[in-house]
Amino acid sequence: MPISRYFDIALLLALVGLGVLGISRAIVFYRRGIQVVSADRQRSFGQTVADTTAGICLLVWGYEVIAYGFAVPFHIGPTVAHAEFLPAPILKAVGVLLAFAAVLLYGVGLKHLGEAWRLGVDRDKAGPLVTNGIYAWTRHPIYVAFDLIFVGTFLVHSGWLFLLLVLVWLPLMHQTMLREEEFLPKKFGHEYMRYRQRTGRYITLSNRTIHES
Repeated sequence: MPISRYFDIALLLALVGLGVLGISRAIVFYRRGIQVVSADRQRSFGQTVADTTAGICLLVWGYEVIAYGFAVPFHIGPTVAHAEFLPAPILKAVGVLLAFAAVLLYGVGLKHLGEAWRLGVDRDKAGPLVTNGIYAWTRHPIYVAFDLIFVGTFLVHSGWLFLLLVLVWLPLMHQTMLREEEFLPKKFGHEYMRYRQRTGRYITLSNRTIHES
């Protein structure tokens, strides 16, 4: 089996890991009567378009990872969109490491977030503010995890389609972070503001917070 197949299968396993973690947590919440998916009715038209675009990116990414993992001949877009322009094995290995790191970060983020986990901004029944564990190092570990796996997938396949997904996905996730950070001070007040001052949006290094504009 060509070595490239091992990278394809590794990404598929990372996708399965994300799915198992998310779906199992959603089932547990459903049995507890906790609504996971939150339809934010206060979203602007632009935010709705952004969320829809992010959903499409996620579906395209997921399909392509499955297609490569199972060697399905049909891929989204023209053949040139899948031509690799950075086919270095070392980059593929780094991509797989990022993907597995993303699964680990996602799992830890879910565990520490507990019953506060939601898909979307829950303005009515938001869970408690979580500031410990992985959330003492990054304010958005779950979003960062998906950023990592999108970048990792691009490094493995290095096609134009995956580059496009990264270039669209990262700004969309950044805007989603900003939207949550606009809502959370209204919900938690000074407690959240103090947390934001000491914890970076993406990462916190020691006692030095990475500040963003």
